[in-house]
Amino acid sequence: MKLKKLDYSKKDVVLSLQHMFAMLGATILVPILSNMNVSITLISVGIGTIAFYFITNKKVPVFLGSSCAFLPAYISILATAGLIGSPTWNYAMGGLSIALVLTGMLYLLFAFIIKKVGVAKIKKIFPAIVIGPVIILIGLILAPKMLYNNIVSNYVSGGSVLWKEWSCAILTALTIVGVSSFTKPKSLLKVMPVIIGFAVGYIYGIIIGLVSLDGIFSGQIVVFQDLATNFSFYGNLNFNLGTIFAILPIALVSITEHMGDISANSIICGKDFMVDPGIDKTLTGDGVATMIAGALGAPANTTYGENTAVLAITKNYNPKLLFLAACFTVIFGIFTPFAEFLTSIPPAVIGGAALILFGMISASGLRSLIDAKVNLNNTKNLMIVTLILSVGLGLGVMSLIGDVTGNSLYKIMIAGVEISPLAIATILGIVLNAILPEEKDDIVFPM
Repeated sequence: MKLKKLDYSKKDVVLSLQHMFAMLGATILVPILSNMNVSITLISVGIGTIAFYFITNKKVPVFLGSSCAFLPAYISILATAGLIGSPTWNYAMGGLSIALVLTGMLYLLFAFIIKKVGVAKIKKIFPAIVIGPVIILIGLILAPKMLYNNIVSNYVSGGSVLWKEWSCAILTALTIVGVSSFTKPKSLLKVMPVIIGFAVGYIYGIIIGLVSLDGIFSGQIVVFQDLATNFSFYGNLNFNLGTIFAILPIALVSITEHMGDISANSIICGKDFMVDPGIDKTLTGDGVATMIAGALGAPANTTYGENTAVLAITKNYNPKLLFLAACFTVIFGIFTPFAEFLTSIPPAVIGGAALILFGMISASGLRSLIDAKVNLNNTKNLMIVTLILSVGLGLGVMSLIGDVTGNSLYKIMIAGVEISPLAIATILGIVLNAILPEEKDDIVFPM
């Protein structure tokens, strides 16, 4: 069988690299906080995205990065397990590896159920009046958390001076806005605002002292030079019920978020990916990617809103660009100095880019309500949008306060598992849409 040749232009390469850089911030943050290997994480998200690309018939422009939903569980399991490759870390990672593979299998089970039930019934559960506000929440909830984690937290911990963090973040954001707005439509610069924003922010970070390269390079060239350390957990694979029950419930949250992300991606690209190739195939791709991540000793993968935002900015929706970005990620992940260099990117640069990227996601949710011609004079519709936004944002702010104070009472916990505000708001919207009565006569609320 003759393989079809994939032709990529210089513009395609730039766009693909931009997708890679867009997902790097959150993707490398998860293993850093969780005590996992950054290089292995990059390799796993690259391979996972490649698998997703083929499973979805090369139709869905999605990049799968490290899922932040599992972060509290990761930290409780691995953060105090010792150095990577130590006996205690190997045992903890061996249990987590099995739990993540089982999580991927749970994704496949849900994909099978969806295929049997039919996407039409699934779409009735997730109409525009529910999905639109949820997409808005994806941006509005994540943006302040990214700002705190990447700007304010470093100042609170005594790591920097606040004006440096904010000025670096603002310069990064303004650079992305400027390149997007003032460059010529057919200019190469027009399609690489995120890369330029990262570069300008990094250079500025060097000038004001936010970047330090001291001690970050280990001397290794490729990650496979230290197989005994990075993959020694294979000798300690175990079915730890505590770890399994800490991880599996979060999958239900992640599956809900997956559907919201695919809906957002569909709206931005102007194609209904929930129908073609089908939400069952996108969920299968996500599940297989998570199984790959668990097998390699990396965090679970999920569809990334950052890359959806890049699609909205560049207006280039070709899935092969995400495939190429995944290939680049695998290659760069193999070379240890690259992963070590990424850890030197100032968090403020990531926070500045988040201002734009997550704002674009929220704007896409608003666009979905407009495109679906949702009537907000209708009482049912108005109540659904109102409660999704108020409950989601309210719980999101509470969870952020909890991060600042360290008080877990500000987070929604069930059996020791943190439930995200986005998942709660989504379930609330689905329930309200099912139980609230339809109103024949539209009303206008006085303003």
